[in-house]
Amino acid sequence: MSTWTIAVTEEEREEAALFICKHSAGLGLRYNWCTIMNSLVYCIEDNGLLIGRGQDGGIIGVLAHTVGTLEDGYKDRSRIEVHLLFVEGGRRKGAAVLPAVRLLTRKLLEQPAEVSEIVFFAPATENNRRRFGGSAELTKTTEPPCGRLDFYTVAFDRMLKLDYA
Repeated sequence: MSTWTIAVTEEEREEAALFICKHSAGLGLRYNWCTIMNSLVYCIEDNGLLIGRGQDGGIIGVLAHTVGTLEDGYKDRSRIEVHLLFVEGGRRKGAAVLPAVRLLTRKLLEQPAEVSEIVFFAPATENNRRRFGGSAELTKTTEPPCGRLDFYTVAFDRMLKLDYA
């Protein structure tokens, strides 16, 4: 069982950054390391860093997001971009990510601006398409320098259903 919270203190944010560095090889991201770190800084500045802790109190997962998306220069504040969701390997089974999704949903409900959708990129693989196809809509595939990426959207109404499932 894991407990997810918003990383608000400098210590929590540092702990999360060190966790990401420790797991850099297993993040599954195709971006270069500078891009990942810049993305993390934006998420921290936007108060968009969630951390999951195991029973021993250590970090077992991180969800990083921003209000707005790179696609439109972060102008549309009703769209939320998830930049990173990582849970340690031995803890990914079953509904391990559900507490993170629920916390994100509750956090977004408290925002002054109404949220319309959550968006994210993932490597364009058949495994990912099966993994995300049941809960997210594949809206486009892009070919940045880091390789083929699928762009997914999830209507916020659908997130609300997950929150109360």
